Amino acid sequence: MITAVPMNTQGRVSGHFGKAPHMLVLDGQQARRIDNPMDASTCSGRCKLLDSLERAGVTHLLVRQIGQRTLGRFLRAGLQVYRLPRGMTTRPEHGDIPEGAEALTVFGQGRPSKPRVGHRHDHEGCGT
Repeated sequence: MITAVPMNTQGRVSGHFGKAPHMLVLDGQQARRIDNPMDASTCSGRCKLLDSLERAGVTHLLVRQIGQRTLGRFLRAGLQVYRLPRGMTTRPEHGDIPEGAEALTVFGQGRPSKPRVGHRHDHEGCGT
């Protein structure tokens, strides 16, 4: 199992998946970092991040909060997504799913996505 966790600049689990500057990819004892290319001005960042996670072999995501559109895209790609227990800000050991984590199985379990005025939809190269 290879798990990704969104991290903030203080080394804690980010409160919002899309705003995290990077993802920590945990594979047993190994940890590596992937920069988060998501950008509020275009949808393509989700595709770029999904591609990076797939290349890293990520199968599970641990999040505190995630938007519905992003959650839906990752679920359609076959990733297993879990919401960390309330108040948990330290990364789980070795990428294990912590006790009390909630499996997110439908996009509606994410935070409602806010409509964006003048938002560009750039899905080129993203099949999900």
